[in-house]
Amino acid sequence: MENLFNKIIEGAKDAAAEAGEKLGELKDAATEKFTEVSAQAEEMAAQAKAAIEAETAEKAAQLADAKAKIAAHEGGALGFLSDKAKELAGDAQEGLSSVVEEGKGFWEKAKDYVAGDDKKDA
Repeated sequence: MENLFNKIIEGAKDAAAEAGEKLGELKDAATEKFTEVSAQAEEMAAQAKAAIEAETAEKAAQLADAKAKIAAHEGGALGFLSDKAKELAGDAQEGLSSVVEEGKGFWEKAKDYVAGDDKKDA
């Protein structure tokens, strides 16, 4: 009986040692994966930061260019805005004229279509 008990104890010790080894392997694998994921996250954060900085620099350059244009304008800021408003109004007028012309064409086609249907009915 004592021999059986000793075998069980030895088996338990072996199982505990094996479990300890497996636990160590799992810990090492988890540490390695965590390190890998952390490195990837840091790289992605650096790329995002660089992209944001580049976009910010581009917007700052556009703003500086706009300020320079306004400062160089004969009428100053008010004259620049006035000229821009006139330009936008001209663009809107052109667009409106185009829409009106297209509308006239539509109504002419509609009249012709209706006139054609009336002649067929008579």
